[in-house]
Amino acid sequence: MRSLLARMRTLSQDAIVNRVLKIFAVVYLVWLIMAVVAYKSEFIQVMFSSVFFGVYSTCVSLYILSRFVFSLFYRSRPDAGIEPHVAIVMPAFNEQEAIAASLRSLLALEYPPSKLELVAVNDGSTDATIAEMRQVADESDGRVRVIDFPENRGKRAAMAAGIRDTSAEVIVFVDSDSVVEPGALRKLVQPLNDPRVGAVCGHADVLNVRETWLTRMQAVRYFVAFRVVKAAESVFHAVTCCSGCFSAYRREAIIPRLEWWESQTFLGVESTFGDDRSLTNCVLRDWRILYEKNAVSHTIVPTSFRAFVKQQTRWKRSWTRESLMVSRFIWRKHPVAATFVYLSIVLPLIAPVAALHSIAWGPLMHGSTLPLIYVAGLYSLAVVYSLYYILFQEHYSALWMYGILFVFFYLAIMLWQTYYAIATCRTAAWGTRPATAGMAGGGEGGG
Repeated sequence: MRSLLARMRTLSQDAIVNRVLKIFAVVYLVWLIMAVVAYKSEFIQVMFSSVFFGVYSTCVSLYILSRFVFSLFYRSRPDAGIEPHVAIVMPAFNEQEAIAASLRSLLALEYPPSKLELVAVNDGSTDATIAEMRQVADESDGRVRVIDFPENRGKRAAMAAGIRDTSAEVIVFVDSDSVVEPGALRKLVQPLNDPRVGAVCGHADVLNVRETWLTRMQAVRYFVAFRVVKAAESVFHAVTCCSGCFSAYRREAIIPRLEWWESQTFLGVESTFGDDRSLTNCVLRDWRILYEKNAVSHTIVPTSFRAFVKQQTRWKRSWTRESLMVSRFIWRKHPVAATFVYLSIVLPLIAPVAALHSIAWGPLMHGSTLPLIYVAGLYSLAVVYSLYYILFQEHYSALWMYGILFVFFYLAIMLWQTYYAIATCRTAAWGTRPATAGMAGGGEGGG
């Protein structure tokens, strides 16, 4: 009895702390917006001492503000009562530690078994991945089918094999290091009740959130990236990247371009990564793509600085390639959506130059206060991210402070990766896996 009372007291205290934090977040957010407006008004002449960089600063502010504003208009699609025939394809390469838990989470999905196929594809793993797959398959009473590649062919080949292995009307992809919540699949497919929708991107949270300072930082980043950026894109039915963690595609939307996607090349080199963004582009050309915040998966993120940097470099390389692709047709979509997609392509290309101009060139040549303005802008952005996390993340804690850390981490490390990724965009190396697919003569590649 005493333990029950103590637990109730703790929960009550947590609720009070959470409420106080939310009130603090709202008040501080309003104050911050007013302060930023006043600050920019006060220093507008300094900002526009160079028209180019003044316009850049304005566009950055407009882009970031638009993501938060448009996301407020996002609404999750209601349950339409549909239960289409779904096949979940899970490709895996050297995931012996995570694959069993990921497959078991699919077996626990609250979806009619007669309408659900589970296809696990072993992409030539050199560890015990295939053994883990077969063990889960043996426990599943035939619900899990295993496709075993004797050699590493690459993630796209594994995904394509899973697609061809089924005739299901909806194909769902789940990464082998992700765990899906029981009710997530049903929520993910409901937007497909609209015949104009070709794909739906689920929400991804970090599974190993408390493992290191780096995973905590990524937890805040993931939440804002999905609940703000993808939600804003979804308002205009134009999500530009369906995450590999958990996304659904209408079969008829991907089959016409399946062979092209599987064998895609860029500058004469096989495209071995960026499969999710590339497949999204294939569908977005002719279909609507939405985001569903209530279809939640939890994914394992890098725990070491080295692995994180390599992952981000790989993502930026695929962003380089697919930005060129999406720019060719996005203008046919909603004009507001198209405008901000083009901004999202151009601004990262200018960002390193703008940073150097504000931090080094301006003070050195003119003795200006640009560094103060630049750092103040970064701080404002960091706090907005963190306050948003406090307001909308149901299971937040002190993690919100890592949102501030992320923005300055971005300035120190990630901002400068863009040019390197562009310069090395012809590489086929994943950088994080000892795979061989797509590599002439072996070496690292895309698994």
